[in-house]
Amino acid sequence: MSSFNDDEPLPENPSAAGPRLSMNAERVRLVAYCNDKAPLGENTQQVLLELTDTSSTAERSGLDLVAVLDVSGSMGFNGNWKLEKLKTAMKFVISKLGPLDRLSIVSFSDSATRLCELRSMTDAGKAKLTDIVDTRLEADASTNMHAGLVTALEVLDGRRLKSGRVASVLFMSDGKPEGHHPDATALSIGAVAVYTFGFGAGTADKERSTAVLEAIAGNSLGGTFYNVDDEENLSEHFSALLAGLLSVAVQDLKLTVTEQQGHSRIRKVDAGGYATEPNNNSVNFGYLYNGEVRKVIVDLVLPAVNRAYHAPVLTAYCTYSVKGQPFYSPRSGYLSCSISRTGSAKAAAMETAEEVKVELIRRRLVNKFGEAIAANGMDAARGKLEEADTALRAERSRHPLIDLLKAELAKLLTLTTWEKLVARLRAAKRSHDFQRSATRGNVSDTIIFKPRRMNEYVDQARKFDQDPSRPPPSVEEEESSMAVADDRRRPQEQPRRGSRVWAWSSPRERSSSGWAWATVLLCMALAVGVILAGVAVFAVYIIYRPSMPYLAVSNARLERLEYGQDGAIDYLQASITVVTVNNNSKADASFSSMDLVVGFHGTDVALLRARPFVVPRESSLPLPYRVVSAGRALDAAGMQAMDEALKAGVVPFDLFGKARTQWKVGVFANLRFWMRISCRLRFVFPGNGTVVAADRDKCRSR
Repeated sequence: MSSFNDDEPLPENPSAAGPRLSMNAERVRLVAYCNDKAPLGENTQQVLLELTDTSSTAERSGLDLVAVLDVSGSMGFNGNWKLEKLKTAMKFVISKLGPLDRLSIVSFSDSATRLCELRSMTDAGKAKLTDIVDTRLEADASTNMHAGLVTALEVLDGRRLKSGRVASVLFMSDGKPEGHHPDATALSIGAVAVYTFGFGAGTADKERSTAVLEAIAGNSLGGTFYNVDDEENLSEHFSALLAGLLSVAVQDLKLTVTEQQGHSRIRKVDAGGYATEPNNNSVNFGYLYNGEVRKVIVDLVLPAVNRAYHAPVLTAYCTYSVKGQPFYSPRSGYLSCSISRTGSAKAAAMETAEEVKVELIRRRLVNKFGEAIAANGMDAARGKLEEADTALRAERSRHPLIDLLKAELAKLLTLTTWEKLVARLRAAKRSHDFQRSATRGNVSDTIIFKPRRMNEYVDQARKFDQDPSRPPPSVEEEESSMAVADDRRRPQEQPRRGSRVWAWSSPRERSSSGWAWATVLLCMALAVGVILAGVAVFAVYIIYRPSMPYLAVSNARLERLEYGQDGAIDYLQASITVVTVNNNSKADASFSSMDLVVGFHGTDVALLRARPFVVPRESSLPLPYRVVSAGRALDAAGMQAMDEALKAGVVPFDLFGKARTQWKVGVFANLRFWMRISCRLRFVFPGNGTVVAADRDKCRSR
C-alpha cells in the first residue's frame, strides 16, 4: 500500500498542546462486579469488569480525520439534494474542528481522489477546505468503496506526525458497491476506527449497502455504522460522531485479565465486538470518548474445595496512553477480585450480581438483533424482536439501562418495512458490539452510549442547517467559554463606606400636627413595652439558659456511584446520618417541615425528609438516611466537575436545606425557628467511599 507523507504540521501555538499532564491522576477507572459467595463444589462464576473514562476534556488529543465521501451518480439525482446536504454537513464538520485537529477529504466514484492533504483547521485551513467542498464535489459515475477506503488508509498511514493523534475515518455512501470493483469488506483496516454512514441506506434495493457499510465499520477497531434516513440532515449525524471524537484523551487502551492458579480458571473473556488475545486474555479497545464505558464479562470455573475461605479469583489491570505518554490503572498495580467460598452458598440458589445480570440482559438482546438480521424477512425478524420484548418485560430489575433497552426495542418494533428495519438493526447491533454510539435513522432515536455533548452538538447542527452563514463555535472556543463560565462572578460594586444618601422633603412634609404627636406618643409606649419584654426574656434566659437545637452530620459514606456516558448519574447509593441535637436542660424540642437536598454542582440528586418528631431535653436523635438515586442528568459544567472529581478520587456532594424547630422557655415563651444547613461533603471515591472527616465535623445547621 502506497502512502502520503505531506500532512501539515500543527501551528506553533503553545495552547495547542493543552494543559500539562498530571502523571498521578487516573484517566481510566477499573472496577469489578461479582457474587459475594460461591459454594465449595465446582461451579461457574461470571465477573463483570468495567472500564470508565474519567479524563478531562481539557486533555483531549488532536484529531486526524479523513472524510471519505461518495460522489457517485446517485448523489446527484433529483436536483443534487443529497449532494447539497453532504456539502452542508461537511461545512459543519470544518467549522467545529480547531487548530489542534487536521482534516483531509477523499472523494470517490469510479475511482478515488484525495482532494487535500491533512490540513490543520486554522482559519486559513478552514477557508481552503470550505472552498474544496463548494467547488470540487460533483456527482458522477459508479460507487467504488474499496478505492475510497484504501486512499483514506494511505493518508493516515503516511503521516509524519502520529504520536498522540486520534486517527479516524468518516466514510459516507448512499449506494451499494458495484460488482466490478474490489470488495471493500476484505480490506485489512488495522487499529484505525472507521465510522460508516449509509445515507438513505434503509430504502428499497439498498439492503446490500447496509451490510457492506456495517461490515467495513466492524472490521475496524471501535468503528460503528450510522443509518441515515433520506429525509434526515447529514449534519446532525456527523455532529453526533464529532461529539465523541472531539473529546478523546485516552488512547491505546488495553485490558489484561489473569486467573488465579488453584483458585480459578478463565474459560472466556467476552468483550463483545472487541477481539480477545487468547494467549494472555487481553483486549485492545483503541481510544475512548470522554466518559465512555467498556464492559467485559469474564467466565470463570472455580474448582471444588474442602474448606471455606476467601478465594482470589482474578486480577486485572489496564494500560493506555494520553498524548503519547503511557499510563496504567489502577495505580496500585492491579485490581483483585475475590469470592467467599462457603458451604452456606448453594449453586442453584445463588443470585447473580445486579450489574452482571443487567449486562447479560443487554447482550441477550444484542444476540436477538443478530437473529433478526439473519432471519432475512420482515415477519421472521419481528418474531425475534417480539421474543426479546417479552423477555425484557419479564425482567424485574429497576436498573435504568433496562428502561433504555425497552425504549430502543419499542422503536424498532414500529418499523414497517424490511429495508428500514434491517438497516437500523445493523446500526444497533454494531453500536452494542463496540459499546459506542451510532445513530439509527433519526438522531433522536439514539438513546444508548450517547457521547456527553451529543445533544448540544446535534442542536448546533440543526441551527447550522437552517442558517449556514452562522457557523457554530469550534471545539476550542467551547472549551474557552466553559472555562470562563466556571470562574466566579465578581460581586456587584457596593457604595463606599461613609457615603451619605440625601433625601429631600418639602416644607409641607416637615410640618407637624396633632396626629403626628399622637403617633410619637404611641411609638414611645410601644418602645417601653418592648424594653420590658426584653427584660423579661433576659431574665428567663438567665434562669433557663435555653440552647438552640441544631442538625449535624454524624456519618456519611458513598457506597456506589455509576456515572454514565451521557453525562448522567445513572445510579447513586449512599448512607447519610443526620443527628438532631437538643441541649436544653428544661425543654423538649419538636422538629417539623424537614427538607434536605443532596446535590452535585447545581443538580438535585436526592431529597431527604422526615415526619414531625420530638427530641427530649438534653438528648439527640439520629436520622439514618439510605440515599438511592438514578438518572440525574448533569449540565456541561457539572459533567466537567464530575470528570475532575473522579479523576482526583474525591467526589463532592452538597447537603443543604432547612427544618423548623419549636420549644418552650418556661411559661413565658414558645420559640419557633427555622434551622438552615448548607455544607459540602467530600467522599473518597473511587475508594472506600468514606467522607472527609473535616467536612463531616463542620456540617451543622445555623
